[in-house]
Amino acid sequence: MDRHLVDRAAPDPARAHGAWVYLGMSVLAGAASAGGKGWYAALFAGIGFVGVFLVASACALYPRRWKGRFLTGTGIALCAGGLGLWLGADPWFLAYASVALFPASAAVWFATREGIQSPLALAFAVIALTASAPAAACAGGTDPALGWLLLFLLAPFFAWRTLTVRRRINERHGMKRQELRRVGLREALIAAGWTAFALVLVHIV
Repeated sequence: MDRHLVDRAAPDPARAHGAWVYLGMSVLAGAASAGGKGWYAALFAGIGFVGVFLVASACALYPRRWKGRFLTGTGIALCAGGLGLWLGADPWFLAYASVALFPASAAVWFATREGIQSPLALAFAVIALTASAPAAACAGGTDPALGWLLLFLLAPFFAWRTLTVRRRINERHGMKRQELRRVGLREALIAAGWTAFALVLVHIV
């Protein structure tokens, strides 16, 4: 086996607290900026990305207990996306899934060479998750330009916070679980604050 490939004991992406925080904030931000198609259509379209994330994390787990999560993620993606379309979501939101493939592919490429926790792998993975924001916004009838603005406001900030936390954890070896929880809560509040600020800017524009 190529020595650059990550081993099968690599961290489970679905157990990363930050990934869920940034994904959730992105989906909510996209839904909150929904236009004429409606908030619910945008929300369900964004939830489809949760299913996609579960599928991706299942592939990262392979061959360890990946089938159940893969099927669950596929079911969520199909049901949520389908429900969003039924509620009137703009079908063009599906195009953002293809846009997310580029940073997701870059994250995989860097992970296989430098490890899943390498700075570039983490940064591109976060950018891929944040693509759920413009997707949900588009599904809700928001002008595409505002969706892209939302992405450019959220993705660099979330990537920066991810790398900041990574550096802090690496500098302080052996952080206790309670301390990790405090760091996670602090980062969740920071992410929520920045998301609210980004939404204000989008609505002003």
